[in-house]
Amino acid sequence: MRQQEDHISIEFMSDLKFTAFSVLVLGYLKNFLNIDEENFFKIEIALREVINNAILHGNKSSPDKNVFVKFVWKKKHLRICVRDQNKQKVNFEEINKKLKNNNILSFKGRGILIMESYMDKVEFKSSDHGSEIIMEKHI
Repeated sequence: MRQQEDHISIEFMSDLKFTAFSVLVLGYLKNFLNIDEENFFKIEIALREVINNAILHGNKSSPDKNVFVKFVWKKKHLRICVRDQNKQKVNFEEINKKLKNNNILSFKGRGILIMESYMDKVEFKSSDHGSEIIMEKHI
């Protein structure tokens, strides 16, 4: 029998002020799940990066496009899914190849490197509905 996961889903227009709102939701989960300070810091930085990328790069800050965030958890595991409404398919494999050959001090792609180093698992998906990044952390 599969263990049920709890979740919180939020949807908001492409405005950077909602990054802080998403961090407030994460702060609630920090207390609820007893996430330690070090892990909270890592999750918060990764969350800020992925949401800012969805707003700025995916949705091009268009107020007509939304960002969808879903926090899913059970005992010692947190998964965060962030999706934008970018209709263009993003080739994440190509981005990762370029990152491996790039200078990490470059502004392009640094957020992806941060996500991958701070989270236990990062998955990238692109579809007609938008780009989605799924991040997981064992807490």
